Amino acid sequence: MPLRKITSQSFDAILSVLGDDPVMQSPAHLAAEPDLSPRQQKNPAPQVAQAEAQNNLGLKPPSQMRSSLTTSANLVPSLIGLLCICTLAWMLYALNALDQASRAQFQALESKTLALKQTLVEQEDALATHQEELIEQLENIQATALAAANRNAKAAHHPLRQEILERERTMKAQEANLSRWQYLGISKTGQGVSAFFHTGEKTIILALNSSVLGTWVLTEAGAEHAKITAATGKVIILKLKRLP
Repeated sequence: MPLRKITSQSFDAILSVLGDDPVMQSPAHLAAEPDLSPRQQKNPAPQVAQAEAQNNLGLKPPSQMRSSLTTSANLVPSLIGLLCICTLAWMLYALNALDQASRAQFQALESKTLALKQTLVEQEDALATHQEELIEQLENIQATALAAANRNAKAAHHPLRQEILERERTMKAQEANLSRWQYLGISKTGQGVSAFFHTGEKTIILALNSSVLGTWVLTEAGAEHAKITAATGKVIILKLKRLP
């Protein structure tokens, strides 16, 4: 910082601006200080020195200070208004962003709801179609069962049907009886081939192509097995029973 030359008058003016300091000044000093003459009071030098001292200290005149304070005071409402405008603009922006986000979420939910409704409608249509098909199939099954029951009822009362059923029962009983027979072997003579069987009660001899039981006929007799065939084409094969 450059040095400044301060005169005694400027120093007195600075002291007058700063005010009296009771520590620095004593009553003896105050008593020894001479009174200024009217000529010295009218001398503008102290005022000039005071102004110079204010310039040296960087102090502004009171008028300029009041003007600066007035300007600053006038700027405060403007700053407050600007702050309010900025706050309002930010709030509007935030509200707009929130509204857009809410609209987007609502549209997404609406789309999902419409898709779900469409899916439910399609499933209901498919279920109704399957239900109709199932009802139709059940009706067909019921009709077929009723028709079969009617045919069975009619056939049960028919004499021919009764005869056929009796014949089938007889064939099954004869087949079960012949299946229990044991084939013992064959005998070849001048009259032909004969086969030996044990019925469980006794041993019998049957010639080839002779009737065995009912419509059952001995159609084959060999060294290892014999075949007994029914008129319906049913065949019973009896393997040779080897004696120990």
